[in-house]
Amino acid sequence: MSSRLVFARLLETITDMEKDVGLADFTANEQHVYAAVVLLSNDTNEPVSIYDIRSHYLVRNIPMPTVYRSFNRLISAEKIIHIGGERSGLYAITT
Repeated sequence: MSSRLVFARLLETITDMEKDVGLADFTANEQHVYAAVVLLSNDTNEPVSIYDIRSHYLVRNIPMPTVYRSFNRLISAEKIIHIGGERSGLYAITT
């Protein structure tokens, strides 16, 4: 199988999974922030630090204002929650 075909099949699978997880209407940056929280928490609802999220491979090149907008959108959509006070910096995926 050619690399082009593998790429096309992977992109098709990712698009289907975005729909299944409910992320099809989210931007790529929002999806990357969500994926970082899921990966860092090992797909549990354990809190993840903003410092760990910011340094994650999927997020480290996203400007911080965009990361915070992504948090707000993901929180509004009930994909993640902010834990603690306003300045706590802890986030978790919803169950």
